[in-house]
Amino acid sequence: MAILLNSNYELRSGWKFAAYVTFFLLIWVATGLALTLVVARRSGNLLTDQLVVLALNEIALFVAAVCAMWLTVRFMDHRPFRTFGIGFLPRWRQDFFFGVLLAAGMLGVLIGGCYAFGYVSMHWTGRQVSPDVLLATFILLLMAAVNEELVFRGFPLQVLIDGMGAWPAMIAMSTLFGAVHLNNPNASLLGTANTVVAGILLSLAYVKTHSLWMPYGIHVGWNVGLGFVFGFKLSGVDIASLWTTGTAGSETILGGDYGPEGGLLVTFIFAVAAVIVNKHGFINRTEAHPGGHPWRHYRNRAGNS
Repeated sequence: MAILLNSNYELRSGWKFAAYVTFFLLIWVATGLALTLVVARRSGNLLTDQLVVLALNEIALFVAAVCAMWLTVRFMDHRPFRTFGIGFLPRWRQDFFFGVLLAAGMLGVLIGGCYAFGYVSMHWTGRQVSPDVLLATFILLLMAAVNEELVFRGFPLQVLIDGMGAWPAMIAMSTLFGAVHLNNPNASLLGTANTVVAGILLSLAYVKTHSLWMPYGIHVGWNVGLGFVFGFKLSGVDIASLWTTGTAGSETILGGDYGPEGGLLVTFIFAVAAVIVNKHGFINRTEAHPGGHPWRHYRNRAGNS
């Protein structure tokens, strides 16, 4: 039984993680097929609309992420969702707005760097698409960031941290985060490496705050600003936007057809942001909770290595 249970007779972290992944994949595929069949029966033409396909995928991902987490927590882990940084935790507003502000600063450095290292063309294009499409795109970006935080941070990351320590877990999940972007249009090794660095940045924000709100703020602030507001390619994907921005210059620095996330300028931006988050000290979680952080009781039970 030692291969399954730790010294506290609790299921080991690796098995919890494997169970979560199994639940997630099964539910994701089933939900995706069900949604596709429902939409196809009502109007098969909708499945040729890229926005509809993206929306169906995000709904399927959300259902899978939430249900897989609930099943694993309910039957195997038995800790409350707050343990994994989910819910309206103390200081959630501060965490979220700090993340958004950090993303805004990152975007400011990006725009400045594009002007410094190349030629920039920025045009208002908000009226070239319907308000409905703009609103749907904005909502999809909000959902996509929620889904990726639930899947790559939160429960899966915390369970791995319990089993193997913070940095190995963050590197493992960030590598997986980069790998799932390999099939994006015009993906490159540098773009994938940048996504891994972004994953480390978001993982650090989670570990430092014990909450998903700061990584979500950084994630959604960056994606909305980069793709929806300024109209850069977002990880190789063109989306409806308020402005459309084009750059000319070194593809190695500015990213080329993949967008800024495929260039060394963004490598620098993500790395500096990660250092800022790692050294960030405006929140002392034990001071915020005089009796100790509410996670501490549960994390002390989780010596699952």
